[in-house]
Amino acid sequence: MLDNENIIIKEYKGLKYLQYKKLLDLGIKHAYTLKSEGFDFSFGVDAQTRSYDMLAEALEIDRDTILEPVQTHTKKVLCIDKVENDLDNVDGLITDKPNLALTTKNADCILFLFYDPVKKVIANVHSGWKGTFQKISEVTIIKMISDYGCDPKDILVFISPSIRKCHFEVEEDVKSLCEETFKFMNKTESFIELGENKDGIQKYNIDTVLINKLLFKELGLKDENIIDCNICSFCHQNEVHSARAEGKGFNRGTAIITL
Repeated sequence: MLDNENIIIKEYKGLKYLQYKKLLDLGIKHAYTLKSEGFDFSFGVDAQTRSYDMLAEALEIDRDTILEPVQTHTKKVLCIDKVENDLDNVDGLITDKPNLALTTKNADCILFLFYDPVKKVIANVHSGWKGTFQKISEVTIIKMISDYGCDPKDILVFISPSIRKCHFEVEEDVKSLCEETFKFMNKTESFIELGENKDGIQKYNIDTVLINKLLFKELGLKDENIIDCNICSFCHQNEVHSARAEGKGFNRGTAIITL
């Protein structure tokens, strides 16, 4: 079972999704979709339209308000105040406008939902390892502060199911890039672990979730406001989409949030 102290699991006409108890308590409509037969939120697939139609129906959201950025592992985050279609090469959205539903997609990458209950600002961000190394979560928080007047101590962040250190295995090139990018933290030993040696190639395991949590704390977010579902997409590949587990042609889930 995926249920834990931070989340609950729901199902609507075959569509399964999780929600964060804290966001529900605050009255924020949101969801992270789980693996469900016949549903796929990947770009351009036949099931995509039906999947979003059903998700909108489940959450009682106007389908026409759903915004879908075309993610390409950038650090580009846009501040949005109306429905837009030109969202190519965008990996994060921020708004303080009601009735705009922000989405991102994943199948191992981290999706972050942000909410400032004081300024009434939300954000939805896609952060794979490339986005994490470009510090897209930091870009998002800085924009929330500069463009909307948010105070970091008020910002809540919710961390989606994603591949965790136990299964995010890389080789020397990615490990070295990680060390160079985050050496300023002086904590690389906490999120880079020596892995197996496979056929003479040394592997390493990287904790991208922990890297982001450390970035959040550097920016002034409170520990209690960093809320993790604690679900590894690979470990729970029967319930959550995982590119590494599913291989070529993998499906995607989506995270959605609206004021």
